[in-house]
Amino acid sequence: MTKTYRLASITGALLGFSLALAGHAAQAAPGISVEASISKPAFTVIDLTPNDDYSAAYTLMPIFSRARSDIITPAISVGKELYAKHGEFEPITATVTHATSTAASSAAQAGELGSRIEVLDAGTSAYGYVLQTMDVRITAHTQLVFTGYSTLSISDARQYGAGTFTGQASTFLSFSGREPAIAGFGMMQGFGTSGDSGVRTQPFSLTVYNNSDQDMSTHLLMTVLTTAAYQAPSPVPEPAAYAMFGLGALMVGAMARRQRRRAQA
Repeated sequence: MTKTYRLASITGALLGFSLALAGHAAQAAPGISVEASISKPAFTVIDLTPNDDYSAAYTLMPIFSRARSDIITPAISVGKELYAKHGEFEPITATVTHATSTAASSAAQAGELGSRIEVLDAGTSAYGYVLQTMDVRITAHTQLVFTGYSTLSISDARQYGAGTFTGQASTFLSFSGREPAIAGFGMMQGFGTSGDSGVRTQPFSLTVYNNSDQDMSTHLLMTVLTTAAYQAPSPVPEPAAYAMFGLGALMVGAMARRQRRRAQA
């Protein structure tokens, strides 16, 4: 009876330990999330000649809004792409999911763009981007200032080792054919070895002048881009697997001893 009690105690302890390790491994499941957005857009009009008969003003006409999301695995590729109606600020959202990975890209009103991807499955990559172009008509003797915020975010996946994860987030804004353009605001995380992580928010300001006596037209271009990849890791057993293996070996040994004792009785 005493030996049976000790064996049961050891078996129960190992089982509880293995389950605890398995639960911890599940909570710490590796993954990477990447996000890029343009938000809080605002247009400010300045009258360059307030004492004349010209009135400072502008109008916006949507030309093109496109949102796309993709998830790619060795076995399957899923994607979704949506376009807004020409001449309308129609909200669009392209969302795709596969297993536990998600990619979602959206465009709302003028300058409200966003893309977010989360990759939690080994061997999976994801992409998301949004493009928006608007025709901007500006009256004579008018300065137009376009302001807002660009936010980028990449979770720190370098802790899981080199060659496992990569992520990229970036935004781009410009008035066509005019300077300055907001370009190159981006974050990049390499395959576990170098790069950025965390959240960055940067205000932007784009200005266009119409010093002529005639109305003018220009295009406002905006893009957000996100990418992420999770390379399939090497098949290294988890601590919980070792614990379960030890538990199984102990139980097999106990059963073998019990069989030998019965055979000798």
